[in-house]
Amino acid sequence: MLEERGIPATVVITQPFQAVIASNAVKLGAPGYHAIVVPHPVYGKSTSELQDLARGLAQTALAQLRGGGSPSSP
Repeated sequence: MLEERGIPATVVITQPFQAVIASNAVKLGAPGYHAIVVPHPVYGKSTSELQDLARGLAQTALAQLRGGGSPSSP
């Protein structure tokens, strides 16, 4: 919905939710919608671990927000 308004968007999910996102994307008319996929679980990681994870995702997120992204798994 954001992208329909000209606002770049992406989604960050953990591995078990890939099928849910793919299914919802099809239902919403956006098959193949990009996603940044991170290892599951994220819960319980330290602040430092989450910061490292986020740093590793930054370039992929920027690429997706600029329209050239593809799914990524760190």
